[in-house]
Amino acid sequence: MGLLSNLLQSSRSRSRKQSSSRARSVLSYIPFVRWIGPSVSFAGIAAALVMVVTGRIDLSALDAGSDSVTTSESVSGTAFQSVTLSPLGQRSTETIRLATFNIQMFGDKKSSTRVVEGVDVMGTLAQIVSQFDLVAIQEVRGGNSVPVERLVALINSSGARYTATVSPPIGRTSQTECYAYVWDQTRIQMIRDSAYVVQDNADRMHREPMVASFQAITVPRDGRKPFSFTMINAHTDPDEVTPNATSNEINVLDDVFVRVRQFEYDRMGEEDCILLGDLNVDADHLQELAMIPNVFSIAGNTLTNTRHSKTYDHILIDREMTREYTGRFGVIDFQKDLGLTEDQALLLSDHMPLWAEFSAYEIPQVDSVATRNESTQMNR
Repeated sequence: MGLLSNLLQSSRSRSRKQSSSRARSVLSYIPFVRWIGPSVSFAGIAAALVMVVTGRIDLSALDAGSDSVTTSESVSGTAFQSVTLSPLGQRSTETIRLATFNIQMFGDKKSSTRVVEGVDVMGTLAQIVSQFDLVAIQEVRGGNSVPVERLVALINSSGARYTATVSPPIGRTSQTECYAYVWDQTRIQMIRDSAYVVQDNADRMHREPMVASFQAITVPRDGRKPFSFTMINAHTDPDEVTPNATSNEINVLDDVFVRVRQFEYDRMGEEDCILLGDLNVDADHLQELAMIPNVFSIAGNTLTNTRHSKTYDHILIDREMTREYTGRFGVIDFQKDLGLTEDQALLLSDHMPLWAEFSAYEIPQVDSVATRNESTQMNR
């Protein structure tokens, strides 16, 4: 039986809805609270406890506070039904697949839904997520981690070993959302104490991004180390990214990218930074985010909404720093790949998952420190 755990909230300059969540697991856990910078870490840690961590980082001061912990929850009475997805093929030990997926309104109702209109909603979502080694998820509703817990438990009911970390509820209004990362523990590990939510004291973003660092699990050989990287999971407010918006959130994300990358390099020596998520703009409207030297959207203007009419989702990297990108990317098309009608596909989400492939091994950079410092200076 699991333990009741409250989601720990950082104070903000504006009022935020305070929420708590029941986070249960086959292995119970105790919350772990952490501050970044000149600070103290503490926790009650016992053997066989499972935990994942989030903190906060300030855009201006690069300070941090404490946030939430979650693990996966067993869901009884659910039968995993396979869904065949053809494009990706078998996983290679030489590469890893990273994805971003806005699971529209992913709350208690959707995460409790199995077959409706001929579609096994949760079974299909579980099968889709299980195609990837690591997925950044947006639009988790309900103010808690339960939808993600159910998703992970359903994936694992097939014998897989996935786990997840979920942010606290984020947003200016009562309609808050959580971010999540879900990953295959046999192929990816999260760097301990690396997860946090960006803190925007100036209130420039409706939903501040969630950051976490990961490393591929592979056997080092020929002097090659496993690929490690930092991910920035973002979901912009569509009303705040229009050309006429008073304060465009896209022009805040460039600060997020540059400062998080600098922070992670100073803290961990990490140079590989991947910003991904639902940005609600196409590649031609990435504005200041696209002005960071060498940073580009891997999928460009690939259509990512389920109706095949818009580009909303992106995976952005620095092409000079993150040479581990293999050049392979794509979307899972619910209609083409799963044989669903548009109405059936929309039961899953109004977004299709966007993925990209990376080497499981680090690829040495050429004069990378000098390149990184030059890029940072140009954006200050």
